[in-house]
Amino acid sequence: MKYSIRNTIILLLTLIIMVGGGWLYIHNRFDEEIATTQTTLNEKRAELEEVQNLANQFSSAQANYNEVIFTRMNHPKELFASHSSSNLYDYLQEINEDISFTELNYSFSDSVLNEDHGVINATLNGEGNYSNLTNFLYRIEYSRPIIQIRALQLNNIEELESLNRVTFEINLSAYYRRGNWTSYRAELNTSSPLGSIQYNPYYPLIRPIPPNEENLPNVEASRLIALTGRTAHIIDQTGVLKRLTIGDRVYLGRLSNINLDAREVIFQLNRGGIADTVTLTFSQSQDNS
Repeated sequence: MKYSIRNTIILLLTLIIMVGGGWLYIHNRFDEEIATTQTTLNEKRAELEEVQNLANQFSSAQANYNEVIFTRMNHPKELFASHSSSNLYDYLQEINEDISFTELNYSFSDSVLNEDHGVINATLNGEGNYSNLTNFLYRIEYSRPIIQIRALQLNNIEELESLNRVTFEINLSAYYRRGNWTSYRAELNTSSPLGSIQYNPYYPLIRPIPPNEENLPNVEASRLIALTGRTAHIIDQTGVLKRLTIGDRVYLGRLSNINLDAREVIFQLNRGGIADTVTLTFSQSQDNS
């Protein structure tokens, strides 16, 4: 065998022995440590993935939190600071003014207690123009304090001079804070009134004409016989002389004006909800308009 070939074989055998011995040594010496390290690496990878998921969830939660806080701080509604009924009374008095004014009586009942809030129940009753009451209710609904109108009862007034007025009873609940609240907006801002209300839908357009139970002068069956200053003398439907001044009642209405120059008297009547004007002159004719 040639010397070169022999040396090559020896080198190859030496290399195989070295590689095999090294592999056996590493396998026997570090196998358990490698397995432990691999397990630790897998655990760290799983932990990293969990932390990354939590970080993503935190970012989403932070965005939701910021949105909720913004909505909360800019929400149009707010609870009263305490259970004091005087706070509610003062607030209702504040919005019960100008074109929202009505004649009010107040009755407060005991507060209903919950863990984080309470409820003051109140009854309001009174009288006022329908348009004013509408504006008052509108301001309650759209102002910042949380006040719930639970029941509302309206009744119309039939007198001619009060066609636009109603009597009412309102049951409402006002909410206030209890427990620990982190912040509170002190200014419970009030809404502006709705504005002019032209039509009262709770007042019937046509109603039965009531009988003349008080035997008041029926101007349509009467005649004017004399005018003296601010006094009108008429013969009524029964043939009796009646002396009337401005504001005196007649059947279905009142005497509203005496015109000496035109030698006439004017009556404002309410014919079952329809306002009418009747004029008596010395010619004994009645001009209706």
